[in-house]
Amino acid sequence: GGGFSQLAYDQYEEHYNIDGVLIIAAAGNGGNSGYSYPASYKYVMSVAAVDSNKNKAGFSQFNDQVEIAAPGVSVKSTLPGNAYASWSGTSMATPHVAGVAALVWSHFPDCSNKQIREALIASAEDLGAGGCDNEYGFGLVDAKAAYDYLSNRGCGFSVGETLGGCNQCVECTSAPTSSPTAFPACPGNEKYFKLSLETDNYGGETSWKVTSPTSGDVISGSGYESGTTHTERHCIQSDACTFEISDSYGDGICCSYGEGSYTVWVDDIEKGTGGDFGNTETISLCDASPTSPPTVTPTVSPTVPP
Repeated sequence: GGGFSQLAYDQYEEHYNIDGVLIIAAAGNGGNSGYSYPASYKYVMSVAAVDSNKNKAGFSQFNDQVEIAAPGVSVKSTLPGNAYASWSGTSMATPHVAGVAALVWSHFPDCSNKQIREALIASAEDLGAGGCDNEYGFGLVDAKAAYDYLSNRGCGFSVGETLGGCNQCVECTSAPTSSPTAFPACPGNEKYFKLSLETDNYGGETSWKVTSPTSGDVISGSGYESGTTHTERHCIQSDACTFEISDSYGDGICCSYGEGSYTVWVDDIEKGTGGDFGNTETISLCDASPTSPPTVTPTVSPTVPP
């Protein structure tokens, strides 16, 4: 990718609005929040890269024009001479989205390019922070979910203004259709825990754990790469009430050496967020027990002699 060009912008607008072309491009491999073009033109779908664990690749650009994500780490591809090799990059993620778009469109040829675009983002599997975010856009592209979306809705629906990124389809974030929910139900008395973690320049110093008074450490994580985003999702026991994040150097994950941060949720309720701390920071995952009102002892009236 390169920088912004008004001439290129006008050409993409014409291809999108007049010619009915769905344009999909790589978000960029700088690993920062800069805009790479043509992906960051609003008439283009910007694709982020994720690894096999559905975590954003460290090199993948992140900004408010990122719209969708796809596998882009160690993706096997063909080479001249009947050979194969594994490559990484948002340019490896982009063909996944283009292929899904072509597959879905072949089943619904009466849909417009704008409707196919909405189907892909409305049906994407949510990753990272709940809803659309700068790292993953609307989430991981899902061919079957996009097909189901159009099977249920058809091609007669209208689409909103073209804005790109998370603003491309606001209702897709607030009311996802067939995509998996960010906070599924857990069995029995368990609750759903979600952590979104972005490491600083020294990811190996970061660790975290969730503890319970009855079981000690319930879940934990460590050994992260620097400057990467991670999402943890777990069903945990109901009395797992303490989340603790630690930095072995003692300077937190923001803001001395990078812009790291974290957010934790329990059953779709945000419990805490941060990054600027010392050695450790603790978040309560349980609601405080209600305080019982004080018991009032009735005053006995003095006995008046007859």
